[in-house]
Amino acid sequence: MAKKKLSLKPVQRGFATTSAAKKPVAPPPEPEASTERQDESQATASDIPASQNGAAPSGSDAPGKGIDAQADWDDEEAIERAALQSLVEKLHDKGEKEVSRIVKAIEYDRRLATSFPKLEINQNIRDRVLELALEEEKASLADPSKPSIETIPSAASPSENEKTLLRLFIAFHVLRKLGFSAERVEQCMLEGLKEGDGWEEALEWMWNNLSEDECLQRGEYAKRDEPSLVAEPQEVLIDVPAPEEPEESTTSTKQPILPPATDPSITSSTAPGSLFQSLDSAAPSDSDSDEDFDTNKINETWAKLSLELDSLRLAAGGGAVGKGKGKKGKGNGVILETPEMRSLKDRIGKVEKEYLFSRKDADVILRGLKSQRDAAALAAKLKGTALHDKAGIPANTPINGSTEIPQADTIVQPDIKDVFETVADDDDEDGGLFGGMLDEPAEPTPAEESSSNNTVIAIRSMPIPKQMSFAGTIPKNVLKSSLAKSAKQAVVTYARLSGASRAARAGLEIRWSATRRKVWKMEDIACDDMAEAENYVATLALSELSGEGEFVGVNWRTMPPSYRELWEELEVKRKEKEDAGKREVWAQVKAIYEKKAILPPVESKIDGSKTTATTTNAETTRVDEERPDRYVERLQTEFERRRNSSAYQTMLQQRNSLPIASFRDQIISTLDSSQIMVLSGETGCGKSTQLPSFILEDQLAKGKPCKIYVTEPRRISAISLAQRVSQELGDSAGQMGTNSSLVGYSIRLEAKVSAATRLAFVTNGIALRMLESGSSGGSKGTAFDEVTHIIVDEVHERSIESDFLLIVLKKLCQQRKDLKVVLMSATVDADKISSFFGGCPFLAVPGRTFPVQVNYLEDAIETSGWHIDESSPFAVRGRHFKPSSQMVEWNEEGAKSDSDPSDDEGSGTNTPSTSNPAKLSSARYSSATVSTVNLLDSRQIPYDLIVRLLEKICYEDTNLRPFSQATLVFMPGLAEIRKLNDMLGSHPAFGSRDFVVWPLHSSISSEGQSAVFDKPPDGVRKIVISTNIAETGVTIPDITCVIDSGKHREMRYDEKRQLSRLVETYIAQSNAKQRRGRAGRVQEGLAYHLFTKARHDTQLAEHPIPEMLRLSLQDLALRIKILKVPLGNTIESVLLQALDPPSSQNIQRAIASLVEVKALTTNEDITPMGRLLSKLPMDVHLGKFLLVAALFKCLDPALTIAATLNSKSPFVTPFGFESQAEAAKKGFAVGNSDFLTLANVFQSWRKASENPNFVRVFCKKNFVSQQNLQQIEELRQQLLAYLVDSSFVEATSAQRQEVSQARFSRGVRTRFVTVPEDLNVNGEDVQILGAAIASGLYPKLLSLDGANGGMKTIINQQPVAIHPSSVNRRVSKADFGTNYLAYFTLMQSKRLYAWETGPVDDRALVLLCGDNADFRISASSFHLDRKIRYNITPKTSLALKKLREQFAQAMTSRLRGRRLNETQEQWFELGLKCLSVGVWTEEELSVGVV
Repeated sequence: MAKKKLSLKPVQRGFATTSAAKKPVAPPPEPEASTERQDESQATASDIPASQNGAAPSGSDAPGKGIDAQADWDDEEAIERAALQSLVEKLHDKGEKEVSRIVKAIEYDRRLATSFPKLEINQNIRDRVLELALEEEKASLADPSKPSIETIPSAASPSENEKTLLRLFIAFHVLRKLGFSAERVEQCMLEGLKEGDGWEEALEWMWNNLSEDECLQRGEYAKRDEPSLVAEPQEVLIDVPAPEEPEESTTSTKQPILPPATDPSITSSTAPGSLFQSLDSAAPSDSDSDEDFDTNKINETWAKLSLELDSLRLAAGGGAVGKGKGKKGKGNGVILETPEMRSLKDRIGKVEKEYLFSRKDADVILRGLKSQRDAAALAAKLKGTALHDKAGIPANTPINGSTEIPQADTIVQPDIKDVFETVADDDDEDGGLFGGMLDEPAEPTPAEESSSNNTVIAIRSMPIPKQMSFAGTIPKNVLKSSLAKSAKQAVVTYARLSGASRAARAGLEIRWSATRRKVWKMEDIACDDMAEAENYVATLALSELSGEGEFVGVNWRTMPPSYRELWEELEVKRKEKEDAGKREVWAQVKAIYEKKAILPPVESKIDGSKTTATTTNAETTRVDEERPDRYVERLQTEFERRRNSSAYQTMLQQRNSLPIASFRDQIISTLDSSQIMVLSGETGCGKSTQLPSFILEDQLAKGKPCKIYVTEPRRISAISLAQRVSQELGDSAGQMGTNSSLVGYSIRLEAKVSAATRLAFVTNGIALRMLESGSSGGSKGTAFDEVTHIIVDEVHERSIESDFLLIVLKKLCQQRKDLKVVLMSATVDADKISSFFGGCPFLAVPGRTFPVQVNYLEDAIETSGWHIDESSPFAVRGRHFKPSSQMVEWNEEGAKSDSDPSDDEGSGTNTPSTSNPAKLSSARYSSATVSTVNLLDSRQIPYDLIVRLLEKICYEDTNLRPFSQATLVFMPGLAEIRKLNDMLGSHPAFGSRDFVVWPLHSSISSEGQSAVFDKPPDGVRKIVISTNIAETGVTIPDITCVIDSGKHREMRYDEKRQLSRLVETYIAQSNAKQRRGRAGRVQEGLAYHLFTKARHDTQLAEHPIPEMLRLSLQDLALRIKILKVPLGNTIESVLLQALDPPSSQNIQRAIASLVEVKALTTNEDITPMGRLLSKLPMDVHLGKFLLVAALFKCLDPALTIAATLNSKSPFVTPFGFESQAEAAKKGFAVGNSDFLTLANVFQSWRKASENPNFVRVFCKKNFVSQQNLQQIEELRQQLLAYLVDSSFVEATSAQRQEVSQARFSRGVRTRFVTVPEDLNVNGEDVQILGAAIASGLYPKLLSLDGANGGMKTIINQQPVAIHPSSVNRRVSKADFGTNYLAYFTLMQSKRLYAWETGPVDDRALVLLCGDNADFRISASSFHLDRKIRYNITPKTSLALKKLREQFAQAMTSRLRGRRLNETQEQWFELGLKCLSVGVWTEEELSVGVV
């Protein structure tokens, strides 16, 4: 077969004769080395034209320049490239992934936002907000001391620097992806981004500073072309006369491909080209492409130069390069050293002097290069050719192959194959049977050809092994199969570009659709035949499309070797092009950073040692004249004078008659030897008055300065005890609290103390408040630092404040060994208290009491002869009770408040049962008594029975009349006291001058209470109606008869309502013992308990439950955080130290509620809101509501709503009048809101109360409770007093006096307090009031589901129904006109019911509620705590974000007690207007401002 192809040789021989002679001209050695090195390119994949890789200009000294550039370590450009390349390698992929993730997230959020409810605000307000924000920004830029560029401190470490650059990179590209111009993006990054800002802040700056049209690319800013990071050139269609048979592949694509703007053609030389030429072409390219100063590059350079020198020596010696069989190398003689050789040796010497040069590594590289050269020479020899020498290089060949090659239109390609193609494949390395001797001498295939327009075309041989010619691994077939997988409608077309040239060039077009196609051409490179060319161009297409992600998983490693090498070359080139583009991007980002970055200011270290030393010395030298261990003669002298006074001696005789007087010395000695003492004294022993006096007298008699504080649970106890002790110590009336008295008291809103006060009676709350404030007004320590003795009275009551005070005192005693503590109680578990304080001594003092006759309910009914039947309002009504048709008027005693749970719902508290625990037998009592006891509704107070019993005791029964001199009636609360007081006042006997009736309650004024303790004139009998305050808190000395209702009101945590509230419940057995003991102080007494003996023995608790176990712990948690006594690391760790620690569940629930209202942070740090809420002893949600309402100046209705929610509802539903009561309630409904309805009915009642004769008619007609409304007014006054006392609400002295007089008035009549007008400017604005409700109650919200009409809580998505007692019971969801309802109470019965509800404006939620307000301006969406979502346009979203931030800052300033400046007032006014003005309302409304 080889013989038949010899006829084609004359064509090649004629072409070869044009070559220059070999001997006459001695070309320079570098071209020869360059030519010889060309063969190595196929193995090393480095045959890339230097012109395409940014190589050095062509010339014989180009390689040297590359070496010098690498050797020059001071080359700033090289260092910069290396730094940028380092950023590319470290950060670029990470940045691109993050940009891609952000863009995808934005697109997803935009699609999702379309399903959210839309939210808009008034256009004028929106524009004003943005204008004000822009004015503030420009005002800050106008400051001459501040540059226009927003500077950031330079990073302190490389890692921080990289983080900043990455953040800028992400911001830059996200904004570009969103369509903003590069100029605007750069301006934004320079002027808008602050330290730590990212792409979101940059986007906000864009929307704040640019017009909406520019941000949305509308109008004149509309985009003409889609922005792309890579420009795509549009190539013309392949224009050839007759393309070869096109191969079509039907595939389809889903999205267009964005190819990089690179020249798809790659130039290379044929296999027998110059090896050195290839290396010289690649060397500068490698120097440019590798930005890092790699030590291996120095070694490679040395190896290449050494190989070139070796080749020149071989050529000069005439020796053959190859090692053919039986042939000896020529050139064993002496070799003359040419100038080229000397130049190479000099350059090699320079390389060897490089610091990073390693001869060992360089030799390894040199051996590899020689092996590749020899292999290439051997392959050429086997094909019958020889390596080109210097005479065989065409004249138009570039010296180092780096000249930029113009494109050729056509290349002449002979339509024949290489003569030795089959010989190379079939024969062995000896050349076949005859070794090629019979063949005519063959001229080598030229490595390059010239076209008609003198364009040089490099020819590259890309052989395909015969066994792989039809395999699926050749590039054409791989491309076809890849297209079939990705795009079924794609059309592939191949075309011949070389025309009649002997070198084949091909073109390829892939058309996916009519508008999308891509073309690849072999411009300046050719192959031996068309099959190779088509596979070549197919490889180009495969490589590019794979790099773009169009094809995935192309197995290029199975391709023929030549194409694998080509693939690797393309990858290297693509990588370098990508890196170059990436470096440009990072150079731009780095330039922006360098403009913004400034060196951080050097902070001067101020040596505070002098200041500290000075302060310490000042504190050390400060003399405390009142040290407890210091003797003060003046104190001793003054006390001796007092003790010798007649007033003192007169009272001393009475004091010595008390049982505790004999224990005086024992008490003093115990305190001298022990720091803590527990004293248990029976009722009437005189412990509360005498023990503080004993200590005071002992200290003053010794001349020791002392300050004694006695804590009491009630204000009336503190006042009455202070007055009594002051009188016993010889003070005249009205002298207490002055400089001439040793005794004083301090209660909320009232204090009578002076600098001379040595003994002060204070409430528990005041004592804890002293622990919050600094000593003597300072910031360090507490006011207890000056206290020497602390006496805690009534420990047995186990109030939450007294129990907490025990925790504090235990810690204080560990810190202050000089502090003395006494714990007193009438009934106390001495062992438990003693063990709590480490086994402190215990002392018991007996009382002085007379025996008391104890009677129970059945005895009272039997004695009085009082009886009821089923029609009585005091009778138990069964579940199926039906009123008689004759009922025309309802009675308040039988009416159920709307806030009370129904029978099937349960009360959620330990309220009295509706039935007695045991049926009364008729063995000892009459049948009428048994019937009455069994019928009596135990939930009600039998007022008629009390009046009848008083008549029997005072008038009818002569055996009981001796006990009628002074009667004490225990009632649950002030409303019941009023009721009985009115009944006795209208009674013909008890309303006469023969009786005086005194109410006794903590809210009654001090002056009104003093008469209770006075003995009435002869012939006049006394009746005292009191709450449990007379149980142990105060002692009325002349009481002989006690009538006990058996109930009291106490604060309990309602599990269902999730709040603490006053609940009426039965007393404990210990309380009953204390009450009946009050009747035996002066003589034998008489007591009636209005509960059965069976209930007392079986159902009453032995002791009351400590408040810490039955109350919300919210107030206590806040108090822990503001105390200046270190108690523990966490709230839970402190409360677990209590005498009876609460459960961890209750503690965590309290903390969660405080975090909800922003009273605490998640780390349990207290906030300004928390400090104010700690002074409002109420539910924190209602407390926050009151504070916000005071800021918004709608305080009056807010007080009503908060008071009502903390007590009983004013609406009642009597039996048999359900429909009438519901209709009356609907008449007061306002805005589909239970909250506004409560405020409306109270306001109507207050107006009706101006006419005393009309108010009861009003209540009867509208089915509202007079008693409940009175309680609401009292609680309103109490809440207002809390606000005034906390100094959050500014009030004049006259206003403070009005609040105090109304709360503590002389009688039992209700006095109304008018809220100051400046605090109620917006009281009629339901929008602002609703916003305050939303702010306080959040997250107590129900989401309205428009699809199915249901409601769910936003906290846990529980389905909820509106309770039948709500005015919204039958309101459709569409009528609310909002997306959410606020609720205060959720209770579970048959369903989960929301009791009090009202609509919430969406603007209030966005501006006032939640912790995590996520304004996603890029997606036109808003997310609040991941629970509430809205669709908001970007401009509106930005305005709401600015307004929310500034509104919150203004409110925080007010919560801190600071006045607002002019700018804050503007923001606050805008916030109120946004809440008040409707979306489409254009007129400006007058809204009050703080």
